[in-house]
Amino acid sequence: MNKSKKLFVKLCVSSAILAALFITSCVFPTTEEQKIEERVSQVTALQEKIPTDGQFTKDGQVKKFTIKVTKGNRYFIYLNDVYDGDGTKTADVGMIVSHSDGTKICNNYGDAGNCYTKPLTFLASSTGTVTISVASNYYGWEKGTGTYAIKYTTRPEYDELSEGLWQDDSIISEGQTNKYYIQGKNKTRYFIYLEDTDAGNAITSKTANIGLKILRSDGTYICDNYSNASDCYACPYSFLSTNDNSITIIAASNYYGWEKGIGTYALRYTTRPEYDELPVNKWVDDSIITNGQINKYTIDVTKGNTYQIYLEDIDAGSAITTKTANIGLQIFYTKESNVGNSVICNNYSSASNCFTTPYSFTAQSDGTVIIAAASNYYGWEKGTGTYAIKYTVTQP
Repeated sequence: MNKSKKLFVKLCVSSAILAALFITSCVFPTTEEQKIEERVSQVTALQEKIPTDGQFTKDGQVKKFTIKVTKGNRYFIYLNDVYDGDGTKTADVGMIVSHSDGTKICNNYGDAGNCYTKPLTFLASSTGTVTISVASNYYGWEKGTGTYAIKYTTRPEYDELSEGLWQDDSIISEGQTNKYYIQGKNKTRYFIYLEDTDAGNAITSKTANIGLKILRSDGTYICDNYSNASDCYACPYSFLSTNDNSITIIAASNYYGWEKGIGTYALRYTTRPEYDELPVNKWVDDSIITNGQINKYTIDVTKGNTYQIYLEDIDAGSAITTKTANIGLQIFYTKESNVGNSVICNNYSSASNCFTTPYSFTAQSDGTVIIAAASNYYGWEKGTGTYAIKYTVTQP
């Protein structure tokens, strides 16, 4: 074979080899691309509060994550992408979130509620596994490339409030409601304090406008800002528990609508018994801290003894009093005292009024007398302020 033919053969063989190498490099992914493909194709279980990084390298990639959920708990899904997060990610990410039976919690691309709320929040309707499918959404589902991260957090359906302690909390996503419970106690008055953008400390830094719903254990409303029941706007809101069952408080942002808006707030409660036993010949300082509040005291009486009820408020008592409430009284026997006319005096009925200071009465029989005190600022149970009360007794 002459030299020119040998050269031609070598060139043909070399060209075939180069062509094969070129085709191979175009058809088969590199080792790094293979690793990314493997990561995308795997289903990854998310760990609470720990961000997981991801990447889309071409159109058509969908990554699936799972989280274990418990019925009643609330879950928050956070995305860190080109629009939300720390500014380091490059992908425009969309989500589909589904229960294990395939029903959609949300879907950016279907009839279910969309997943655009940041963070996405939902209440688990059953215990099991929830799947989160994410894909690049650059001008279309599964279109585009880029990097992202995802994480989730959770909170129980109910948080127990501790008496007297402020609980700082927040609404971080529209549609979120925070639920609390307190153990009810029969014949106990409860005071619910709220600190938000409108109520509480004058220099509060809270940013949410909060609405409340307060329910009994049977689901009936004690108050509800959004129904025909008594509203919860008084701060503090006060009510009397008539059994030992639990009480539920639901808080949501109320920025131009229930469950609209986000922000921070704080909540707490205090209690006092329905009745306080009044000691003889000793001043008791007290206060009315909300409209609708009635403070009740008991004294045990003996037939024939005369009792004097002393009051110190803005109108009665010492000339240099610092008391601020305008107090009205109702004085009456308990049902168990078996007195025909149980009302001794009442500032707000046709019975003898209690305005005389001290107010004096002689016991008709042995028994227990109740003294009910309420603010009387342009109406019974209207207004707030401080006062003091005591009683003395004179034997015949």
